Amino acid sequence: MIHSNPIEEASKLYDEDSPRSFTEDLSFYLEKGYVYSGHDFFIMGRPITRRDDRFALDYGFSYKNPNAWFVHLAAGKGALRKFLDVAPFALEWVCWHKQKLDRAKLNYYKWETYKRKVEKNGIN
Repeated sequence: MIHSNPIEEASKLYDEDSPRSFTEDLSFYLEKGYVYSGHDFFIMGRPITRRDDRFALDYGFSYKNPNAWFVHLAAGKGALRKFLDVAPFALEWVCWHKQKLDRAKLNYYKWETYKRKVEKNGIN
């Protein structure tokens, strides 16, 4: 049985209803955000401000003094837990959309709460 790798899993989350293609999003995060891609997990995100989080998917918006990591997409076993290891720096908050890439509401955790939660419960 051939298993897909995490970046392939991530790209399969895009469909005709996605506002942008996987390639467009990946290009943006490679240039203006952060991307980790390995054999075990894939993740892309960027620092944002919680006050202006409605612009998280607006790639023309620039954040000043970010206080939150917006995890745009994560795939692979333990990706959300492993984000703690690959994030370039800690911020006050971590947030992401639960299911759809274009959901309006972000789910927030304080960095330290997130860290305790994923280490204790093994959140993937």
